[in-house]
Amino acid sequence: GLLAALCALTVWLGDCSSRCAAQPVSSSSTASPTTPPPLSGRALRLHRRNCADSLAALADLRRVKASVRQELVRMERERTKIMQQIRASRIELANLMRNQRKISADTEIARSDLAALQIRLAEADQRNLPVLRLPLNISTLKSASAVDKASEGNCGLVDCFDYARCGLADQRPRFALLYSATDSLTDAARLLNSSRRLLPDSMSTNVAVRDSCLVLADVGSSSKSTLSAVPAATNLVAMLLLPASAASERLRRGLIAERPRAVVASRYQPSGSYRPGWDIVMPAKAPFRSASDLWAALPPLVPARRPRLLAAPLLPGANSSWWRQISDVDRLVLDELQRLCRSDVVDNLTSKLELPALAGATFCPILAPAGAPLSTLGGQRRLLDCLLAGSVPLILGDMLPPFGDLLEPLWRRAIVRLPRSRSSELAWLLATYSDATLLELRRHGRLLLERHLGTWRAQAATLLTLLNRRLGLPGPAAVGPTGSSALLPGHSRLLMGRVPSHFDETQDYLGAVEPPLDSVLFQPRRQSASCRTRCSTIQACRAIRRRRQPTPNSTVPPTAIAPSIILWALVDSRRLLLSYNRESVLVGSLSKLAGLPYLHSVLVVWNGERPPNPSTVWPDLGGVPLHFIRGPGNSLNNRFLPWSQIRTEAVLSLDDDVYMRQDELVLAFRVWREHRDRIVGFPARFHARSGSGWVYDSNQTCEYSMVLTGAAFLHVHYLHLYSYWLPAALRAEVDRLTNCEDILMNFLVSHVTRKAPIKVTSRWTFPCFGCSQSLYKDDSHFFERSHCINYFSGMFGYNTLLYSQFRADSVLFKTRLGTDKVKCFKYV
Repeated sequence: GLLAALCALTVWLGDCSSRCAAQPVSSSSTASPTTPPPLSGRALRLHRRNCADSLAALADLRRVKASVRQELVRMERERTKIMQQIRASRIELANLMRNQRKISADTEIARSDLAALQIRLAEADQRNLPVLRLPLNISTLKSASAVDKASEGNCGLVDCFDYARCGLADQRPRFALLYSATDSLTDAARLLNSSRRLLPDSMSTNVAVRDSCLVLADVGSSSKSTLSAVPAATNLVAMLLLPASAASERLRRGLIAERPRAVVASRYQPSGSYRPGWDIVMPAKAPFRSASDLWAALPPLVPARRPRLLAAPLLPGANSSWWRQISDVDRLVLDELQRLCRSDVVDNLTSKLELPALAGATFCPILAPAGAPLSTLGGQRRLLDCLLAGSVPLILGDMLPPFGDLLEPLWRRAIVRLPRSRSSELAWLLATYSDATLLELRRHGRLLLERHLGTWRAQAATLLTLLNRRLGLPGPAAVGPTGSSALLPGHSRLLMGRVPSHFDETQDYLGAVEPPLDSVLFQPRRQSASCRTRCSTIQACRAIRRRRQPTPNSTVPPTAIAPSIILWALVDSRRLLLSYNRESVLVGSLSKLAGLPYLHSVLVVWNGERPPNPSTVWPDLGGVPLHFIRGPGNSLNNRFLPWSQIRTEAVLSLDDDVYMRQDELVLAFRVWREHRDRIVGFPARFHARSGSGWVYDSNQTCEYSMVLTGAAFLHVHYLHLYSYWLPAALRAEVDRLTNCEDILMNFLVSHVTRKAPIKVTSRWTFPCFGCSQSLYKDDSHFFERSHCINYFSGMFGYNTLLYSQFRADSVLFKTRLGTDKVKCFKYV
């Protein structure tokens, strides 16, 4: 308004000035009728003075106008600045309110954690848990009572085993292996030699026999000389693995007479002198030297029903004295089997004993007549031949399978036992087995060969596991390789930079989030100061702290759950990235993990030829350990090595070019905690039949059979199986093609669990922005993966992959809620 008034006054004064300037000055001209009369001198002077004043006032007003305009511009700037400050203050207020809500939630979680810890402490105090100290010495076994028990045939771990030689406080090694170097080709020597390779340094075998806890001795052809080297008070496992049952029977009687407390590990176990829980039934000679040879020789598991229902029955030990005294009932059983061979019910019975003939039969009968030994060399050979041929063992009578007290649950799923009296109903009873049941019986028989019976190494590992379980001591710790650092020698520390968190609880509410902790099976037990100081001189504390390698079905006491208010807080997650000369992409992937709940540590497997650039600034993950490890060679199998730095059960295998939201990872991890024996991930694929083989397909369909490990959770136990249990030929095929390691892991898990993987959310592919190279952009990629499926199916004996139509999303996904309700996950 002021500026408008000044402008109007300025205009008026300007008009006055223009009129003053236009006034005529000459007085000689004649006045016209329309021209005003000239002014007098005094009036003219007055008029001119007024005009000058008006011009001065006009100049002043113009100066005032310019000053007011400048002031208004300044005030407008100040107003704009104040408005910006108001907006910034409002944003800051919103951030403060959001932080206040987050701090309140964290405080509430901390309060809950503190209350849970207090409850756990109170429970521990009520149970009076003792602090771990060095155990007292075990009293020596009274030899007199042990001999009396042994002579009566009642020898057991409580009566005949001297635990004083195996105390935790002793420095004695656990095992000593005793066999002759000249008899290195005997079965017992081969088994003990394989055992020596499996034993770690803490169970060294290069010690005196008298200083060991348990002696495994080959007492075959030179039993006298071998037993003379073993003191009478020593815990002895006598390996009696002779090629003939008659010789084993004579040596067994002499061995028990001389050493009644000895554990007899033999293929020949008579029914009268066999001591259950003490003597060990051994398998027949291992048919293969390596796991690769075994897997390549095993027949396929399909079809379920073969051309012949039964193979010809074998009567173990037919030349023995007890066979000449066979009972009438057993002769009737044999006659009935021979009648079935000629009947129309079972018209295709093979009479050959070779593996090709056994491979054509669905069932492989083994007759154990009454009064026969519980285990004979012929019976164990026949049982192993049946498994090698892929035929289901059918035991008629009482026969003990090898390592029965350890493998009995697995034997129940691999063999069929029937009373001899039901031989007349045999054809109808066997017809009740469905195809699915036959395949499961055959699959468990194959697992017995692969894990326990097929090679000398497998038999030795099973024997050591059985002995460790009888001793009540943990087996050797399953420790993975310790990878060397991928950094340069002079590059001792990473350049770390702070990155903003990509997780916002106001956008994706997750509820209570437990802290990242080591898995319970990896946590050290409590120990006193005296134990900690003395562990450097004795191995007792190390033996007590050694933990068994966890499996997906491991059971943990409820008190070990941390925090206790969370039901499934048994395990936490680890990120395992495979990088190949793409540092910028890797930095972006790592930055996405900043602030991720449950994150325990990050392990980057560096698979490139050159080390990381020392000038690269890596993201600081907020105190989460970041390890760079160089793999042994350029191999995709390095992804699944069970590195010793892994301290959790859950492993998230993640490619360096995969960018994922944190709410997706959290949802997948929570799904995995409820299905720890499966692969839980995002990109899914399937296989389809094409002619006589299989093809790999990545199209979106209604079902899938694989979850790619480029972004998937799996149990650390499967890393051990992949790296140390699978035959080397399978991993060599992965190295040859530089492909298919994820398919092989899916084959492995499906083979072990017979369960399909689980897909989470709707993600099907992962576009990599900024990636200039990829291992999967080659045109031959799909052909190679189809070849892998067919190759793996041949090695496993069947296609282990299982189809699934299940996808896991959050409970309230696509559910409309009111404004007063909050979803656990907003976008998944």
